[in-house]
Order: sequence, then C-alpha cells, then structure tokens
Amino acid sequence: MLQFSERLDPVKRCAEGVNVLLLICSRTAPAASRAPGPAFMPGVDGGFEEALDFTELEQRSLRISNMKTDLEAGGFSAAIHCHDVCRSYGRLKVLNNLNLTVPKGQIYGLLGPSGCGKTTLLKCIVGTLKISHGHITVLGKPPAFPGHEVPGKMVGYMPQDIALYNEFTISNTLWFYGRIHGLSSEEREARMNFLIEFLDLPQKNSLVKNLSGGQRRRVSLGAALLQNPRLLILDEPTVGVDPVLRANVFEVGLMRNGRLLAEGPPDAVMKQHNAATLETAFLQLCEDSDQVDAKQSPHGHVLDSSPSPDSMKDESREPILKKSTTADLPKFKADWKVRARHLIPKWRNIAALMIKTLVRMRRMPGSICFQFLLPVIQICLMCLCIGGDPKDIDVAVVNNESSPSAFSVSLLSFLDNTSVHQVGLSRAEAFSGILNGEYWGIIEFGENFTSYLTKRLLQPRVSREVVEGGSVHVWLDLTNRQIALMLQKKLHEAFEAFIETKLGSLSYTVAVPIKFEEPVFGSKNTDFTTFVTPGAVLSITFYLAVGLTALSFVLERKEGLLDRCWVAGVSSLETMLAHLFSQLFVISVQIVLLLIFILLVFNIPNEGSLALVISLIVLQGVTGISFGVIWPVECIPYPLRYLSLVLPQTYASEALRCIMYRGWGLSQMMVWRGFAVTLGWNTFFLTLATIILKLRT
Repeated sequence: MLQFSERLDPVKRCAEGVNVLLLICSRTAPAASRAPGPAFMPGVDGGFEEALDFTELEQRSLRISNMKTDLEAGGFSAAIHCHDVCRSYGRLKVLNNLNLTVPKGQIYGLLGPSGCGKTTLLKCIVGTLKISHGHITVLGKPPAFPGHEVPGKMVGYMPQDIALYNEFTISNTLWFYGRIHGLSSEEREARMNFLIEFLDLPQKNSLVKNLSGGQRRRVSLGAALLQNPRLLILDEPTVGVDPVLRANVFEVGLMRNGRLLAEGPPDAVMKQHNAATLETAFLQLCEDSDQVDAKQSPHGHVLDSSPSPDSMKDESREPILKKSTTADLPKFKADWKVRARHLIPKWRNIAALMIKTLVRMRRMPGSICFQFLLPVIQICLMCLCIGGDPKDIDVAVVNNESSPSAFSVSLLSFLDNTSVHQVGLSRAEAFSGILNGEYWGIIEFGENFTSYLTKRLLQPRVSREVVEGGSVHVWLDLTNRQIALMLQKKLHEAFEAFIETKLGSLSYTVAVPIKFEEPVFGSKNTDFTTFVTPGAVLSITFYLAVGLTALSFVLERKEGLLDRCWVAGVSSLETMLAHLFSQLFVISVQIVLLLIFILLVFNIPNEGSLALVISLIVLQGVTGISFGVIWPVECIPYPLRYLSLVLPQTYASEALRCIMYRGWGLSQMMVWRGFAVTLGWNTFFLTLATIILKLRT
C-alpha cells in the first residue's frame, strides 16, 4: 500500500502542476478513519504545499473562505463547473439537473452509492460522453472543445479497474501513455525513472501480469501522473490508497439518483446534520430528499436536483449546494484551423496504438499462431471435403445377361470404379436394398440387351420393344442431389467411352447431336471446388478480420483499456485506424499462407494477375460485417437476386473468379466493379464504425 504520509516530499514533486484532485467513491468514509497527519493540497500555481499548524477551526475557516472567494470570482474560475447537467439513456435519466463546482487547488471527493451516476458524470466531465442538457466547463473550457486537452494531456485518470495491458512491462505501459500524451523521449525516460522510484515499483522490465495487485494499482497511478496533469481523477481510490490522502479531502459532494444532495467541507456537512460521520450525514440527507420527493411528486413526476428550503422541517438542515446561474455563461469559440487540427487524426496516437497491438501479439505467440493457421486449416478442410466427387457410392447392378462378352459387361467396365461401387444383385434384392437406404441407385440390363442394342446401332428403324430392351434402366435415390448428379454424369461418360470403343469412327451416328467444344475459360474437368474457392477465400479473410477486430474491441472495452485511452485523448477515428492498420499485418500473413495452399498444394488455377488477386482479398479483409456469397447469382430468384447484388462479397467473388480463371485485368468491367464495390463498402463500414464508436463513447 502506498503510504503518502511517509512520502510527502516526493508527492510534491510527483503532482507538480495539479490544480485539483477529484476522488470518486462508492461509499462515504467514516470520520474515525481520518488519520492525523500533515495536510497537503494541490496548489493553484502548481505543486503540493504543506499546510501550517492550523487548528481545526482555522482550517475550516480557511476552506470556507477559499470557497467564497472562488464563488465570488465566478464559477468558471473553478477547475470543474457543472450547471443543470442532465444525461439520459432513453427514458432513464441518470443525471438530473446536477450542479457541481470543484474549486482549484483542492482535493474533492464525490461520494455516493453504486448506480447513482458518478461514473456517468465522470465520463461527461472528461469529455468521453456528451450530456443531454446543461453546461460543463473543465479547466476553463467545455470538455472535448477544439484545442482543449480535455480529454487529453490535462487530465490524469486512474480508473476503478486496473485497466493495464497484462502483456506490457512497466516500461511499455509508461512509454505507451507518454507517447499518446506527446512527451519527448527524454521527458518519458525522466518521468518513468522518477515514478518507478517514487512508487516503489519493481524493475521496469517486469511484466504487468506478474505483479501483485498493489503493484499493478501503483503502476496505474503512475500512468495517471505521467504527464503532470492539471486535473487528477481517481476512481474508487480507497482501494490501495493510504487513509492520510482521504483525511485531506477538503470538499465533498454527496450524490444520489443523479442529483447532488450536498456539497461542502466534510466537517460542515457533518456538523449541519449533527452527524459523527459522513455516512450518517448522507443517510440523513437521503431521508430528507425522500420526504421532499414524496411531497412534491405524489404521482412520480421528475423533480429538480435541489430540495426546496420551504419544504424542509428544519431549515438548519438545508443541503449545502452552491447556486449556479446561466446569466454569465460564456460562449466559447474556436478558430477554424484549431477545429481542423482537432478533427485530423494524430499520427503519434495511431502509431502508439499500432505498436501496442504488435507488442501484445509478440507476447502472445500462441494466439498469433492460431490467427495465422486458422484460415489455412479452414481452406484445407474446404478443398478436401467440399466440391469433390463422392467416392465409393454403392449402386445395385441387376444384369440379366450371363455371357462374359455381353455388351452390358463391357459397358459396366467403363464405369468409374473409384466413385461407383457395383454390387451385383437380383431385381428383388436391389429394390429391397434401395428402399432400405443401402444403395443410391439401381442399374438394370435386360436379358437381350446385347442383341437389342446391336439392332438399334445397325438398323435405322426398330420397334419399341427393341428400344426398351436395348436401353439401360436406372433408378436413383434423389434425396442427395449431389450423388444423383454424379451417378448420371458417370453413366453418360461410361456410355460414350463404350460407343467409342465399339463403333470407332462411326460412333457419331449414335451420339447426341450436341457437341461441346473446348471451353473458353477453364477446363472440362473443372469441379465445384474450383468454383467455390474464390468465394471461400474472401469469406474466410473477411469474417476472421471481423471476428478478431471485434474480439479485440470487446476485451479492451471490458477491461477498461479503451476508456483509459479515450480519456488520454485518443479519438474514435484514431482507434479505428490503428486497429485497421494493425489487422492488415495479420491479414497479409493469412493471405500469403492461403495462396500458397490453394495455388501450390491444391493446384487451383490462376490465369490472371497475382497482384490483383492479393489486392482484392486484402480489401475484402477490411470491409466489415456482412454476408459472403459463394453460389452463382443466377441461381437466386429475381427479387432476392437484386438484394444480393448490394452485398459486399457478391461482385468481389465474381471479380476474383474472373481474375483467377479468365485472366482478366482492371480493364474489364466485372473486375473493376468488384474493386469499386469493395472500396465503397470499406468506406461505408469504416465511417459507420467510427460514428457508432463515437456515439458509444
């Protein structure tokens, strides 16, 4: 535990420049816990100043005098000023006309139960959450005002959670936040060395995940103090912080249900309610507030934040609340150049976030190997299991001819035995087997098949009996269309080979009068795997990029890391761009491995430019969430076909097939259309993601 009472001199150097220290606590601290010790406070001109040996009465008079001076000078000389602040989530009103003033040069404790709106108010103060109504000024200007470094360098923030990257060392952590705050290398090194010594931290190369809970919390405090902020915010600082710090809270705000019940020096609040502790005073204020609510809102109407003095039975117990008016609220303006610089992403922030991601990847070799190997495993499984011809399909053969030289035996010899497993049976056994699901088809030859087929080949006209007797009769199980189509294809190929062997040059006389020439693109043996591979590659790259990016955002948001970066001044656009650029590295390795396997291992043809293939896959990898299409558009009904055309991967899949199998380039409309649609979806999803991320923050 950090003993501030033993390190007052280093504290003065550590917090030099701090104008106010804001403490956010979920419960009030008993007065009995306020251990005696030398008092200290953030000075207006920078630095902590040890207080003289004032008596309790003199200290209280000084605090009240400072408060009055601040109010007379105007609310905007305060470090933080909130006027009629409201924040709602739908119909839920979290902050209700809240007024709050935090003077400069003081330690201010905002106390209240969990769920009363403290965290929401904190986000509004640091500028990561917009208010629904009212006004807030922080260090002279509204938060997130162009050119104002709130959020940013002027705010030091230690969240309630640890909110540190476990894969970082102490040095990495302080370097990361120093880079975001724009500190030079010399400044970062000097502050790092001082904070490590002052906070009694282990060696700077120690990993955060190997530190104890107390050491992690001190590293978190060091990250908040790194840039010498003018406003230091500690969320739930009673965890791991010495009671001497809590004893020097100059002013408290007691908060409940989105309203400030009282605000003032702790002694004054306790004395007003004849309470020995702040907890007792807070409970009394809650009871008074409930009585006022019951009188003023019998039907549940929304009330003002401050109870009316007339409604109080005892005027001496009127809550201490600083009055605020809108008469003197200044209007803030910023030059267009300042606004432009405020909107343009900062490269130093993007670079810091990218380096952060790469360092985490390097410290998690198992995770990065999984990301690289997963698409390879998927494409291998697809090429091995999808699109090939079925093997060893059991087919019942009923051959009523007994002669070894019969045409039926010769015809069956041309049937592909790797795909079709012939099982000789009687007619009754064959039909019984297919009805029981044992066979996928029945092939039957009549007892005079050879003679009847000979007549059909030699005579121009024959009877219907000859036609029937010289035909191969086939019954198929069409519950599996893929197997049924394969059996039809194999039988046609076997018959063509049989006719070619028996008739030679005269085989054309019995051939179907349709001749398929050599294909313009592709080959006659092109299988479904070849067709589906381009769409599958795009889908694998697309969804892996979406999943990994979403997982990274969810984990960082859950651990409080994103919130801490936003308070440090990182914008939502910078966050998106950094994730995008970092993910490009992963996507590039995945694409190289995918192409090695599909082109060299599985021999998928590529007749076009490899550069165009890689470019289109990369663009698809960063498109965003949508649906992949690997089935021909022509197979989709017309109402749905038009809908499919606007999906991100429809035109892109078609363009990739045109490049790989037709050898086309960007001069062809179907190719550049795929690139254009992909770029359009990239822009749309990137803009949408940035807007949504900004709204959520």
